[in-house]
Amino acid sequence: MDDMNKDDMSKKEDFNFEWLPGFREMMVCQNDSQAQSLLPPEQLQQEEQKYWKDYEYLIQMLPMVVREVWIVADALLDRYEYAGSSIYSEYPDKVTILKIADMVYDKLKYREEQEMIQTNDEAMIKNPYFIEVSLRDGNSPFRTLIQVVLHWNINHRRQRYYRRQKVFSNR
Repeated sequence: MDDMNKDDMSKKEDFNFEWLPGFREMMVCQNDSQAQSLLPPEQLQQEEQKYWKDYEYLIQMLPMVVREVWIVADALLDRYEYAGSSIYSEYPDKVTILKIADMVYDKLKYREEQEMIQTNDEAMIKNPYFIEVSLRDGNSPFRTLIQVVLHWNINHRRQRYYRRQKVFSNR
């Protein structure tokens, strides 16, 4: 009886996932002959503009320090924006990502070195990322922040890359 249940469950018709958001689109993308009719170019352009507006809005909402990390990380990741890049591999190399994080840190390490920082309204406040020289190591809160922002940026680039691969791979 267990064998019969397994056979019944393995049938594709037994599972109805139509209610899942994006399920129909995913099934269409799996069939190459229907992939061309998924979205017209005008709609694809609108979708890309929508993603870009969301991206810009979220970046503007970030605190100043995080925005600065984002800008530096974004500029460094532009160097890795090519087909076959390690950031687009199925399992990105952790050592490469840590090297990029170190490059971002080298450009922004003054954030840990200054005890007081100036705010947007010209007031001086205690720097929350300041660490005494003797206590600095590879696991500081600022380095953790850099890694989080870097991973978020890489994820954004990967999603954009895969989205574009679906659209332009057959052309």
